[in-house]
Amino acid sequence: MINKTLGRKSMDYKRRTSGRLLGLVTAGVALGLMPFSNVAKAADEMVLGLTMAFSGIYATMNKTTEVAVDIAVAEINAAGGINGKKLRVVKFDTASDPKQAVAAVRKFSRDDKALGVIGPFSSSEARVAFAAGEREGIVQIPNASSAPKLADKFSYAYRLTESEFIQFDRLIKTLKKRNAVKDSVAILYGTDDVVSKAVGLYIMKPILTKEKVNITGPIGFATKAFDLAPQVSQLKGKNIDYVGLAGITPVAIRVVKEMRRQGIKAPIIGGQIWADPEIVEKMGKDGDDAVFTTSFYYDLNEKTRNFTKKFVDGAKKKGIVKPFPHHVDAAAYDIVYVFKKAMEVAKITGDPSKLKEERTAIRDVLGKNQYDLISGKVCFDKNGDAQLPGYILTMKNKQWKLLETHAPLPCS
Repeated sequence: MINKTLGRKSMDYKRRTSGRLLGLVTAGVALGLMPFSNVAKAADEMVLGLTMAFSGIYATMNKTTEVAVDIAVAEINAAGGINGKKLRVVKFDTASDPKQAVAAVRKFSRDDKALGVIGPFSSSEARVAFAAGEREGIVQIPNASSAPKLADKFSYAYRLTESEFIQFDRLIKTLKKRNAVKDSVAILYGTDDVVSKAVGLYIMKPILTKEKVNITGPIGFATKAFDLAPQVSQLKGKNIDYVGLAGITPVAIRVVKEMRRQGIKAPIIGGQIWADPEIVEKMGKDGDDAVFTTSFYYDLNEKTRNFTKKFVDGAKKKGIVKPFPHHVDAAAYDIVYVFKKAMEVAKITGDPSKLKEERTAIRDVLGKNQYDLISGKVCFDKNGDAQLPGYILTMKNKQWKLLETHAPLPCS
């Protein structure tokens, strides 16, 4: 493992002309000025990259990441920028493809001369993009990747997300405290989605086993299958308190609809993977009494409510209607402010001639500071993962209600 706090690895052009034709000399001078003009422009701003997905499997959750980032950038620039320079974000659509997440970090590093990267979004993207970022020497901070132990092998990898294992463990502890689990919890997971499979088999199952909760299943299903009836029918006639559903939002909605069609009334529980405001309308009353966990609660305090208002307005301008932000939107917003503080502490100048050393300076200060964010007071542990609070929520009549708050773990 590479230690994240100690022991880190830390154009000049010549033009030749014949001089025989004034036109060629003049053209050469004009062309020669272009790189210097670009350098001067770059020196007046701080550049970050944003890896996002407007299409593909994660588009439902990821389509408003851009809105949250744009809000943060506008706020920072209105307040004077970072170290007296404006912040600019360049964007790359990966279409939820891990290979494109690798292409994105290379583009940001080599072509855009970015100081850091917001993203990539998912654990499957981060799994390969982190290695590419390490080779490029540029920090990446995802806003959704939450599979355990992805950042710990890389010195330039940090994550502003909480582990699904920690969050689901908090959820089960809350249910047990309320004596809500008496018979069993069924597990449904997608066999053809690496994230869903990991959550179902390597997070839900071991946590329920550890907490001595009886398990029905696990029952696997193909997330791309047209008909989920055969898998859901396996729940009929079982004494089930809850159905642990490991699947992204669109899949979760389909499963819940099929459960209700077959008369299975058990509420669902899930981790951060589908704590998505879209379930409010799309699940409707079928989602009543669902319990899930998230690192951001939109109605917690004045800061969260202020961000929520800006977010809803910003999304509406792009033709997207959401009642409030997803926690991945809040994390994207917060990541911009994490980079801001790191750049201020490291006294980053944005000077292109110091790009390599300034990227490393950002890396070296990230884990040594605490950040006052809309997600709460946040720090990064020695593995590069943020320690975030857990909010256990339930849904009733298209509203989210806070059941319990779990304080973040201390950073070590």
